[in-house]
Amino acid sequence: MKKLGLLLCLALLAACSSEPPPQVVKPVIELTPRYNLDVLMVSVVDHSPSPATDSPYNTNDFKPTLAAAINQALTQRLIAVGTTGQALVTITDASLKSEPIPHKEDDWFERPQASKYIAHAAVSMQIDGREGQGQVNAEASRYVTLPLNPTTLERQNAYYTVMNGLLHDLGVDLSRAIESHINRFIVTAPLMGTGSN
Repeated sequence: MKKLGLLLCLALLAACSSEPPPQVVKPVIELTPRYNLDVLMVSVVDHSPSPATDSPYNTNDFKPTLAAAINQALTQRLIAVGTTGQALVTITDASLKSEPIPHKEDDWFERPQASKYIAHAAVSMQIDGREGQGQVNAEASRYVTLPLNPTTLERQNAYYTVMNGLLHDLGVDLSRAIESHINRFIVTAPLMGTGSN
């Protein structure tokens, strides 16, 4: 009986050791497509609240933060090519929180999903130029689950996964808003006297 138990333990250890190493998730800081706007200046400001007490930021060194990633992506995506006017983009929320997931801890062969990261982003853009004035809003939410007692790599991968998904969804919502409500500011041909493409 003891021999059988030992064989089972060895088989379990062998199964665990044969698992492939976890893949490393890379951050993808971009919003697509890019827009050339008929304004002289595009400014992005961060007015998002400070992390809440339950935010994973308080126990992990996640970089870049959601606010910094959104700021960078917006700056790369919205290009000023005009000679007058401005677009002001305000990040009103870039929050990350953690919530537990009800689970059982008596499964020897599989680690249950025990928590999740929830991210939310919201931005507002006010634009004022020779085409008049306009305002649009966009927001997105994403979550990803984590196994029981996640490793540092698993937490990092979860963060980048939720960040990449959040940026994608925010980009989709922002595109819909821009093309529906302020498409008159989109420049698809060079403006006279600017030399812009």
